[in-house]
Amino acid sequence: MDGKTWYYLKSSGAMATGWIQVSGKWYYLKDNGAMASNTWIGKYYVNGSGVWTKTR
Repeated sequence: MDGKTWYYLKSSGAMATGWIQVSGKWYYLKDNGAMASNTWIGKYYVNGSGVWTKTR
């Protein structure tokens, strides 16, 4: 986290991008590694916590 934006690093230390699953929840990381929130990724919606939700 850089103060506002969340990032996820793989065990290798590389920054993750695209869809990742952490503790049973799906998150989407943009090409720059920033976690998406409160937005649509194609036909999938990620909420304010960045978690894909089936309710939208």
